[in-house]
Amino acid sequence: MRSPVNYGVIGAALAYAAIAVHPLALAQTLADGPESLLGREMAERRIPGLQVAVVDRGRIAWLRSFGIADLQSASPVTDQTAFSINSCTKAFTGVAIMQLVEAGRVDLAAPVSRYVDGLPDPWQRVTIRQLLTHVSGLPDILSISNPSIGKIVGDGSEEAAWARLLTLPLDFPTGERFSYNQTNYVLLGKVIERLNGRPFVEAFADRQFRIAGMPHTGFGDSRDIVPGRAPSYRYV
Repeated sequence: MRSPVNYGVIGAALAYAAIAVHPLALAQTLADGPESLLGREMAERRIPGLQVAVVDRGRIAWLRSFGIADLQSASPVTDQTAFSINSCTKAFTGVAIMQLVEAGRVDLAAPVSRYVDGLPDPWQRVTIRQLLTHVSGLPDILSISNPSIGKIVGDGSEEAAWARLLTLPLDFPTGERFSYNQTNYVLLGKVIERLNGRPFVEAFADRQFRIAGMPHTGFGDSRDIVPGRAPSYRYV
């Protein structure tokens, strides 16, 4: 299954390197320099490589690359290394939906069935706002995936995965509670495709990446050959 994995150059590694330390330890480490903090966190969290950008009022004030991008080739991280930003892609999806809201083509309070056909009855009453805020109760598409091989159970196609997902019951009544869920944003992607009349990756490229000056950002999955891409690693 081709999932919407976004590749970006500057700052993308921050998705992999969230840092939480005691305030006193942080103050001392920053006094020694940010490189000291990052080096320690990379060692403790076994992060092979990362890139950090500090942006101040639209200007890159500080940019550094650390470590190895690809363990097999031992190639270093540079300011041209492309990292997967994974679920940070949801921010772009939210912007795309709000662009449609601004254009008067999407109502946040409307049921998703207004925009996407063929949904099971329990899904049809879920609103766009409930999808955006993860209170839909829809079954998570990751529940039918095999994380050890990184693919959907079965033939691995998007069509088969979606057909299987539509047969599953809700995880909980819509609106009852928050539950972070990939299906919500897959469905929002279908709304974007339907209303734009083209694949959502094209809409993102035209309406966001191009306008924001992001020529090195795009979509793909682990099977795609992306020049300068840093593979994702998981320690087990």
